[in-house]
Amino acid sequence: MEQLSARLRINLATREIEVEGSEAFVKEYADKFENLLTSLKEPPAKAPISESSNVAGEAPTATGLPGTFGEYLHMFPGDITDLDRMLLAGYYAQSQSSDNSFTTASAHDLLKEQGVKLGNAADCVKKNAKAKKAFTLERGRFRVSKTGAEYLNSLLARK
Repeated sequence: MEQLSARLRINLATREIEVEGSEAFVKEYADKFENLLTSLKEPPAKAPISESSNVAGEAPTATGLPGTFGEYLHMFPGDITDLDRMLLAGYYAQSQSSDNSFTTASAHDLLKEQGVKLGNAADCVKKNAKAKKAFTLERGRFRVSKTGAEYLNSLLARK
């Protein structure tokens, strides 16, 4: 008896999946792929920036941030300014540091790894501090303020 061959093809652009094999083999995977396609239709939930802090009066700490800065950066609208990029890089760097702070260099390095070039990173941090979105802890160390975290949340909500 001849076995019928079936085929299931994958095209991510059109969300199509194709697998080739016996009809039983394809049926086994068809439901799994259907569920996968359904989950791909729904965008991942945006992780809000937490407004809780470890010590009273400190800036918010990050909870639920993606594992990599690139994922975090891509959660934001593409038309944000360099000041916004520096603020979110600072926030991410701060979330990864043991003392809940960031340096201009640590934030700028995260951006450079993603191919984002800033004209003057130090000026961006200075302007964010002037706008009260970040503040200086000690020379060269900064922290994103509650106002800055709320601003980043508003950017996330915009996308």
